[in-house]
Amino acid sequence: MLKPLLIAWLFTVSTGYISAMYFMADMLQTSKSNAQQEHRARLDPTADETGRTGVDARALDGIDHSEQISVETGIYVDRIPRLSMPDTNWTVDFYLWFRWSDREISPGQNFHVIDGEILKKELKTRYDDSVTRYELYRVTARISKFFNVARFPRDDHLLALRIEDAQNQIGKMIFVPDVSGSAVSSRVKIPGYEIYDSTIVQKPHSYKTRRGDPRLAEGYQATYSQLVYGIAIKEPGWALYIKMFLGTFASVAICLLSFLIGPAHTGPRFSVSIGAFFAAIASTYVVSRLIPKTGTVGLTDFVTGASLVTIFLAVLTSTMTLKIGEVTGGAPLQRRFDIAALLVFLIGYISLNIVIAQAASI
Repeated sequence: MLKPLLIAWLFTVSTGYISAMYFMADMLQTSKSNAQQEHRARLDPTADETGRTGVDARALDGIDHSEQISVETGIYVDRIPRLSMPDTNWTVDFYLWFRWSDREISPGQNFHVIDGEILKKELKTRYDDSVTRYELYRVTARISKFFNVARFPRDDHLLALRIEDAQNQIGKMIFVPDVSGSAVSSRVKIPGYEIYDSTIVQKPHSYKTRRGDPRLAEGYQATYSQLVYGIAIKEPGWALYIKMFLGTFASVAICLLSFLIGPAHTGPRFSVSIGAFFAAIASTYVVSRLIPKTGTVGLTDFVTGASLVTIFLAVLTSTMTLKIGEVTGGAPLQRRFDIAALLVFLIGYISLNIVIAQAASI
């Protein structure tokens, strides 16, 4: 009667690992898919972005393109000196240039950075003849970004640098991206990430307010031309992942080693497991400082949660081993149960972590 109960327990643990594996992997893959869709929408001139005001089609249909002033604009990113997830912002140093012909507008004087603030703005070059006007600025800006940390530290992000003219709406002025001239300097390095793509586009951007102007109709939406330079970054390898969870993995490994300690040595067996449990909790606090406070449940929660549950179940299984000795009065069944439990926990825990890490990676 005892053997079927022990087999059922190990089968339950195995099933739990498999169920958790599918559940966590599905959540991470869904989060990855949603993030990639958002990134594509952000760089699609015709797509509305999630959580942002959709562009009023009437504002675009009523544009007289013969009266619309085109401003060829490009961006060259020279430095990204700071990227902070806990502070939800990043700082960028870049060159911004405008090339146009109409003298009614001054894009260099009126541009601003969306979702951020300009820390420094310096006119480097100005050129003006009877046909072409050209201005080159060096700009330092700090930009707010709420990072999706559900897949951290196997995540990827799109750093979007958005430029708008504060005075002229899209009916009067439109940015034309200088695709060939825009780039990211090869000197740009972001600790913990690598840049794998960059794209510059122009897309209309609407504001769902008339800003109290009594001359405008109720429900009026001001629509501006917005230049968007997207810089795609991702985790370059597994170094950060291993560094973050090395203490947690070590705690679980030490706990599982308790199955190799004979049931007769009750004190050392349980003290090792309990010490491993508190060490895993301490590692959790270290990991939590690397990401902003958020209600999102993600990869870091899955790894630490699975580790703590594994240690708890291992302690519970060790308790069952002691009860086997009390019931049977012999060690052979205890030893076989310990070896079987060690294999189940080891295979289940390693498989779970491999699957969810791969599910979170691009």
